[in-house]
Amino acid sequence: MPAAWVWRFFPWTSRRENKNILEKLSDFDFVFDSRKILVRLGDKKRPAGPSKKVLEMIAREAGRARTWLDPAAVLEVIDYSQTNRHPIFDRAVKVGLAVCTIGPRLEQECAACFERNDLLRGMILDAIGSEAVIQVCRRAERALADRARALGLRPSKWYAPGFRSWEVEEQRFVFSKVAAAEIGVRLTDSCMMIPRKSGTFRVNFYADRALITRRS
Repeated sequence: MPAAWVWRFFPWTSRRENKNILEKLSDFDFVFDSRKILVRLGDKKRPAGPSKKVLEMIAREAGRARTWLDPAAVLEVIDYSQTNRHPIFDRAVKVGLAVCTIGPRLEQECAACFERNDLLRGMILDAIGSEAVIQVCRRAERALADRARALGLRPSKWYAPGFRSWEVEEQRFVFSKVAAAEIGVRLTDSCMMIPRKSGTFRVNFYADRALITRRS
């Protein structure tokens, strides 16, 4: 059985002119590796490997998941002077911000599975959704890194609210700068994103090469 399945979404990409840079992405290649899905399911390495039933279900649900994916990302690039001066932006010339999502439909299908006690299928779909969000974020990160280089600057690694020194409450700042509503994402009072299968992050744009930690 192949270890991965590839799907491509090319609906459209649009840009809107404003004083900053706004880009909306919806062209994505999805590659779902069965091994990564198994890790998200908590499967430990076993001498006999995963059961045939589980592998078959992953392959089947990975195919069906395409029906429920609505991937999109919206990106914004701001000057350092437009940030809230949080230490996470220190020494950046500009900052790229992103909000990414796969939409609500896969999440709704997962919920329906759990409601009818179809637990394994729900868990597999949830794991596929989590992997899909990461892939959308990585595509958005590459777009921001390309933008930094086009401006003659050097991109950092991505960093998300809730990681270590960047409090989850900082989601409010990200949403104040990025037009997340354009892709149907909103923030609750407790800083949870809706749809749940969404993500945000920043990429700093540096002038000083010595500040760069990313490899490419």
